[in-house]
This record gives sequence, C-alpha cells and structure tokens, in this order.
Amino acid sequence: MSGSLLALAAALACGLVSVAAVLYLVVRPDDSAALERARASVSRTFGEFRSVFGDNALQRARAISATGAADVIPVDIEQHLAPGGLPQLRHRWAYLVRRDGSLAAAHPADVRVVPPAVVSYIATFQPAGGSSRDGLRSDAALIDRAMPVQTEVLLIEQEPVVVPVAAVAPVGAGSPGAAELTLVLAAPIDEPVVDAMGATAGVRGLRFDTDPGQASGPLHSQTDSRGRIVGWFGWEMPDDAGNPAWLWLLPVVGGVAFLGFAGLSLVQIRRAAGGLEQIEVELRRIAQEDPLTGMPNRRKIIAALGSALKNRGAEESVAFVCLDLDSFKEINEVLGHDIGDRLIAEASERLRAALPEAAEIGRIDGDEFAVVMAVRNGAVAIDAANACARRLAAPFHIRDQTINVTASVGLALAPRDGESAHELIRRADLAARAAKKAGRGRILAFHHGLEDEINERRFIEQELRLALAEDGLTVAYQPIVAGDGLRMVGAEALVRWKHVVRGNIPPGVFVPVAEQAGLMIELGEFVLRRALADARDWPELFIAINLSPIQVRDRGLVRTVASALADPGIDPSRVVLEITEGVLIDNPEDAKQRLKELRALGVKIALDDFGSGYSSLSYLRRLPIDKLKIDKEFVAPLGRSANGGVILQAIVALGRALGLSVLAEGVETEEQRLLLRLAGCDEMQGYLFARPMPAAAFREMMGRGLVLPGTALGDGDDLVNGVDP
Repeated sequence: MSGSLLALAAALACGLVSVAAVLYLVVRPDDSAALERARASVSRTFGEFRSVFGDNALQRARAISATGAADVIPVDIEQHLAPGGLPQLRHRWAYLVRRDGSLAAAHPADVRVVPPAVVSYIATFQPAGGSSRDGLRSDAALIDRAMPVQTEVLLIEQEPVVVPVAAVAPVGAGSPGAAELTLVLAAPIDEPVVDAMGATAGVRGLRFDTDPGQASGPLHSQTDSRGRIVGWFGWEMPDDAGNPAWLWLLPVVGGVAFLGFAGLSLVQIRRAAGGLEQIEVELRRIAQEDPLTGMPNRRKIIAALGSALKNRGAEESVAFVCLDLDSFKEINEVLGHDIGDRLIAEASERLRAALPEAAEIGRIDGDEFAVVMAVRNGAVAIDAANACARRLAAPFHIRDQTINVTASVGLALAPRDGESAHELIRRADLAARAAKKAGRGRILAFHHGLEDEINERRFIEQELRLALAEDGLTVAYQPIVAGDGLRMVGAEALVRWKHVVRGNIPPGVFVPVAEQAGLMIELGEFVLRRALADARDWPELFIAINLSPIQVRDRGLVRTVASALADPGIDPSRVVLEITEGVLIDNPEDAKQRLKELRALGVKIALDDFGSGYSSLSYLRRLPIDKLKIDKEFVAPLGRSANGGVILQAIVALGRALGLSVLAEGVETEEQRLLLRLAGCDEMQGYLFARPMPAAAFREMMGRGLVLPGTALGDGDDLVNGVDP
C-alpha cells in the first residue's frame, strides 16, 4: 500500500513538475520579440531626432539666404547660428562654410577651424539632389526658397555627433547648386539627448557608446550613410518575470498563476502598444507643430492645402493667404529676440481669433504666417485678410513696450489662380512680396501681371549676369562744372547697358534687380575700376562714383577700393565716392566706421540726393562727409516757386556752416544756373551743360578746355536714352 502511495506520490510529483514545466514554457516571455521592439523603437526615435535637427538646419539656411546674396554674410549672422529651442534639441556648434572650404562664420564665434570629419562630409554633399541619404526630404518650398538638407552621424574627436548640412542658396536661384555657402550644425549625442530619446522610445537606461566593450545588455549598432558603425545604443532589459518560484508549486497554484500571468501579460501588451502609439502620435505632433506658437508648421500647412484642394466642392474656392509681419527684423534687433518671440506668440493668438474655426492657420517662417480656408468667392478671402490685418493693427504691450505692427498680405485662389498647392503657394507669395513693396500694411490678391513682373526680373537678372561676365556694360560720364558754370572740375561715372535685343535698359530698371539678386558688389566694382581707369586721361578733374547701400555694408569694400586705386595709379584725392542717406539709417555706427576707413585711403565722401530721404543734422556733424549733393527735386522748382529758392539757400548755408562743398544736380535752364550761383553753390551738374556720354566723347570734349552755359557738349547719344539715374 505504501508502495502504491509512493508511486502515486511520485506520479503526482512528476505530473506537477511536467505541468509546471509546461506552464513555464507557455508563460515565459518572448525575449527576442521584446528585444526587436526595443530596437525598432530606438531606431525610429533616433530617426525622428535626426529629422528635427535637419529641419532646424534647413530653416536657418533659408533665413540666411533670405538676406540676399548667397556669398554675403549678413551682419546679424549670430542669431542664425546660435542654438535655440528645447535643450535636448539644440546644436553645440555651427559652421558657415564657403565653396572653397574656408570658414565664413561659426558658433561659438571663437571657432576658427572646421573639424576634418565635417570637411570630408561637406565634400560629399550634393545640394542639387534635393534629398538626403538618410531619407530626410525637403518639402516643396512655400516661397521658392527650399534648399536640400542632409543629415549624417560623424565622430568628431571620438565624440558621436549628429551633423545636418544645408545649402544656403540665393533667393530666386534657379538651382540649389548655385549656393556659395553651406550651413553645418553639430549636435553631440550626449547624455541629455540620449535620455530624451530613451524617454520617447520607452526603454530604460538608454546610452550610446563608441566602444561595444564598455556596454552591457542589448545593443543596437548605429551606422553612417556609408554603412560604417559609429557607435552602439545599449539599454537595460526589464527583470525576467518568466521564472517565479511559485511556478514550481502545485499544479492548481500553477494554473491559477498561469491564468493571472496571462491576463497581466495581455494588459501589459495592450499598455505597451498604446504607449508606442502615443509616442508615435507625439513625434508626429512635434514634426508638424511650430514650437513657439503651437500652430501647424510649414509641412502641415502644405498637407492641409493639398487636402483642401482634393476635397474642394464644385462651387467652392480654396484660398491660400500669406501674412508677412512688417519690420519684424528691426523689432528683434532693437528690442531683443525675447520680445520678438512674445510678439510672434501674441500675433498668432490674434490671427486665430480673427479667422473662422474651419480655417487652418500656421507659422511657416520666422515672421510669416499662412492660412488655408475654403471660401465661396474671393471677397470672403479678402474679408478674412482684412480681419487679420485689423487685429494685428492694435498695439501690442509686451514688457512695458508698446509695439505697433502691420502685415503685408498676399492671397491666391483655387481654381482661379492655380489648381496645385505649389502654384497657389508661389502666387500667394508673389502677391505678398508685391504688397510689401507697395507699402506696409497692404493686402493684395494675385493677378498675372505680378507673374509677368517676376519673369521680367528674372530675365533682367539672367541677362545682367551674362553682361557682367562678357563685358556688356559701359560707363558714361557727365561733366560737373564750377559754380560760375564756365569751368569743368569733375565728372560723374554712370553705368549704362545696351542690350542686344532690348536696346537701352535704364539703370533704374537693372540696378534694383542687381541689388536683389546679389550682383551689386560685382556691378559696383566694375564701375569703380572702369571709372578710375578712364579718369587717368583727365588728371585735372575729379571723378565721382556712386556706391550703393549694399556696397557700403560689404566688409570687403575698403579692400576693393584700395585695390582699384592701386591698379591705375590714380591720386586718391581726385576720387569722390557718393553715398545715399539710406546707408546712414540702416546702421549709422557701422557706416561711420566704414566711411572713416575709406577717408583714410585719401578719397572724399559726398552725400548724394540730400534732402530727399532721412536728412539729419546729427549725421552731417558726426560722419566724415566732404560734400553735399542737392537732389534735383529742389532744383526743378527754381524760377517757378519762391519757397524752392528759400529751401535751397538754407541747404547751401547749412553745408557752408559745416565746412562742406555743395553741388546741385539736375540743372537744366540758364535761370536755374544763375539762381544757384547766387545761392552760393560750389558746383553744378545737369543737361544744361551736358548729358552723360561715353569715355571717348568725354575725352574729345575735354579738348575744348571750358564749359559754356547752354552749349551742347553731349548730344544725348544712344547710351543715355534720356534717362539719368
């Protein structure tokens, strides 16, 4: 009997062990599946972080390119290179690299050398491709200003770093390959970044090591675009719950435990799945939301526009509206970026309140917003734009500062102005730029005349580039005579362009295009060198040469002038450089320093078009100016208006009191000459004496020796076309 009991006990024990073993095998968690999920989550999270860094570099490159020329470093470059945003999404270094590999600017400012690993990677950067090797892509540009971006993982001094690279292309450039500058950001994969990734990926103890021997637990290798391993992610796996002691107890207890564990596992699996879904939703939200305002960003607005066009009813129109805050850059510079950020945030709230609930509004750039809405007709879209403008017109009160803001608004309607998102975005931006050009606070709907205008500008830009490359421009010279009108004392150099098809294109047409297209430095240097070379033929006269505000802001201007003076060997005292008052307004201290450096070369400085802009006595007293050039608007009324003579006499008296010589331009009649002489003008210039003429005609006229009033010294040759800048 005892033997039977022992056998039964043994059988029960064996059954218990068997059931426990089966239960253990059944309920043991699948470690390999959990490991793969963790690896996928880490990989996906790291990819999103790379995407965020890439978007950051792209936005900063677009902001730099918006300053004008692709090879000109803006004065406020620090604000484009300095880190910003969430701490775990900030870069540590920023490099602005020229095409020849030299460093144009950097953050921190004391950085002087680009790391070799970054230099090697830049050499493989292909901006014309428009997409990166790692799958990041650049959406269609809202304002024709999108540039490609690539993101790589590099080892810089044995430290793993995420490095996004973006081309800084000129505004309106036909191809990203035209970029002269490349923006590089570098964000180390340090502890704050890895901790944030671990929290997002839902793994515990995430770390990143460059030596796998230092790591413990599961590993996931991270490679660069060439497939080379640059490091390993490691993390801690949760404690193994597959071997609890009570599984080896009685089968009944084991069965109950099995059922409880199975239920708990289902709950945990559902919770984990829900957590991953929540993480994915949060990452998508971050990728599509502007961090400052909480509004949809550029990417989401493009998607919303595409969806609105797809779902547009037969009798509906879709409006795309661009709102560009006026003078926001000046607000940032004067009041600081903190107040600028508060202004953007409050402006976004006002715009939300001004629009219907169904309208989608987002922030697409630093001071630019966009609205997508379905409307019955264009009048409804105009009403919505007016509502936004009225809300923004009310003063903003931020940190004891009262700020008044206006917005330039452009809009386009589908299907009237286009049926694709790209067409509507481009044409609404054309309208916004035309509104800003016409004056602040304007609202303008797109019309095809705007497209004709931009096409004309592109034609002028392309042909002007060709003319500069092939020596297709010339310089004409207009005599400057002494106050008695009988003796020539100088000449002003004026650029002229006779196009092979269009004929004479006035400077008033192509010079603004040159300024917008980044050609003004090259154009100005051409005029400077040509004028100084020609002036060797009339050593007894001074030569006056205009400088645009862009040239004066160029840090290389003094070096260029010194080089041009050395080439022909001309006496610097014979050279008068003419600037306009706008140069003094933009940055008076910088302008003052630049003019002092020019004066140190021995040249003279003249203030052109005096009285037509922002004339200020303080500027005249503080700045190194030798001559005032009275604008022709003050000369034209002479003989017809008593007030005109009084104003002109006051200007002459002011110039004499400050020790400046005074030149009056636009003299066309003998009566004007006599009145100007009586007023005390030192020099005169105008059609009464001669029109601008080619260098050969000017040399021929020099043989006469004297300039007589009313004598036609220049006959308005075909280079002039009746236009004097």
